[in-house]
This record gives sequence, C-alpha cells and structure tokens, in this order.
Amino acid sequence: MSLVTEITADAANIPARVHGDGFDAKILLSPLNQRIQVLDYEADNAESLVKTLGNGANDADFGKVFLKAPVHERAEFEEAGMVAEATINGYFAGQPAVVMSLFLDDERLQRPFADEEESILASICSKPTSTPPSETPDGHAMSRATAADADDLAGLYDRVFSSYPFPITEPDYLVSTMETNVVYRIVRNPAGEIVAAASAEIDLEHHNAEMTDFATLPETRGLGLAQHLLSALEGDMAERRICNLYTIARARSAGMNRVFFNNDYSRTGTLVNNCHIAGGFEDMHVWCKNPTVR
Repeated sequence: MSLVTEITADAANIPARVHGDGFDAKILLSPLNQRIQVLDYEADNAESLVKTLGNGANDADFGKVFLKAPVHERAEFEEAGMVAEATINGYFAGQPAVVMSLFLDDERLQRPFADEEESILASICSKPTSTPPSETPDGHAMSRATAADADDLAGLYDRVFSSYPFPITEPDYLVSTMETNVVYRIVRNPAGEIVAAASAEIDLEHHNAEMTDFATLPETRGLGLAQHLLSALEGDMAERRICNLYTIARARSAGMNRVFFNNDYSRTGTLVNNCHIAGGFEDMHVWCKNPTVR
C-alpha cells in the first residue's frame, strides 16, 4: 500500500483516512514539515500501522511519523520501531498520552542546537516565576478574533513567520478553523493594528486544548503580550470546561518557554525536528498544565 498514490499532494494538511491490516487511522500529510501526523487511530496491529506509515513516508521522502498513544500502548509501538519523545498530561480526557515518533533517516535525528536549547531551559527554570500586570499596556486592546479579523491576523502571521507548520498566513484557513475548533485571541495597538495573537485548538473528543500560534511583532515584544494572551485563552477554555492544556514551544525561543514556565506549565519532553517554522526544522518542547477542577 502506498500513501503517496492514495493521498495526493493536493490533500496536504487535509485529514484523510488510511486502512490496513489491523488498523484504521486518520492522518495529515505535510510536505512542508516532511512528516505524517496521525490524528487518531484504532490499531489491533501496531506493527502494521507503523510499517504502512513508514513506507508512505519513505515514498514521499518524509523524515518523520508521529502519533499520540495511550501510555499502555507505548511498548507495542516501541517494538514496532517508534521512540517515545514526550508525554502530554491529561490528553485523553484526563489520562496521559505519549508522543511516539518514527524517524526515517539519521539526518532528522540530528540536533545541532541541543546544547543551546538545554542552556535556555536551565536558565528559565533557575529563576522564580513572575506575574505580569493584570491589564494589557495602555492603548492596547485584547479581544477574541472573528472572521472579520482574518485578513489582518493572517498578515501578522506572515510578518512574523517565514514558514509555519500550518497555513495560518491564509485568511480562508483561519476562518475555517474559527468555524470548527480554534479560538483566537488578538491584541491591537492604539492605531488599531494587530500586533500579537495566539490560539487554543480544542479537541472536543479528548477534552484537551493545545495553546498555539503565538506571534508578536518584534517592535512590540517585551510588553508581556504573550502572557496576557495565554491567560485569556486559559479563561476561554475554563468557560468551556476544558481543563487539560498543553503546548509545543520552539526549543530555542527563550521568551515563549518562559511564558509557559511562568504560567505553571511543566516540560514533559522534546519533539526532535518536529516542525518547519521560521525557515527551518526546529525542536519543540512539550509543556503541560496540571489539570485543575473547574
């Protein structure tokens, strides 16, 4: 079975179902990220699932396959050739998930900035947490984004990122996600321009949310806008009774990792060369917030 012949390049970043011997999976093919992401699966035969996806990744010249599995399935996926890179606390409606990855070549495993990433983490975790001001800076206004904001929001993302794992620089894509499972927050400056944004991607089936898509214009950094956005999105999730929150943050971004550390998230692993972002592949730290009763 070849994923390449069954799922064309036109279907990139569009969920597709793949069936095989002892498994059924919902996947995303991403030429930009050179990976296959498994969104959901049922597998009586983990080896068959991993082999099929691995062959498909090889056909597409991709370097990575990854999925989120219940902890009790970890050993079976390891026997099939995958490695555990991180855990996500509470991912499955309060039960943890383990991120299992299959690397198709040695190059995808190389971490030239590993020492720098560890130094950044050590510096962040050695300092006490800090609390930002309760209000956004004078003249800046935060709100939930709507379809009317899509053009300006896409423009912000286009200015901040030279590449991104998903097409957030396209207004139609942003509107489509707003209409399904993503809540966006934006900050406008006194001139009315969007200068910062972030989102919460809600998984209603598993009752969790990924805090993601953080972007701040360079000239506006240092005002604590990312931390304000995160706190507001956490409030949005509390309204929906989504208690299990996590993120994946660029390992070389001291500022973003500091934001999550400040907000009581715990680092639970690192995804090696997981995303093509800002022009190249980067390691991503996983951070999880301990679920609380809301």
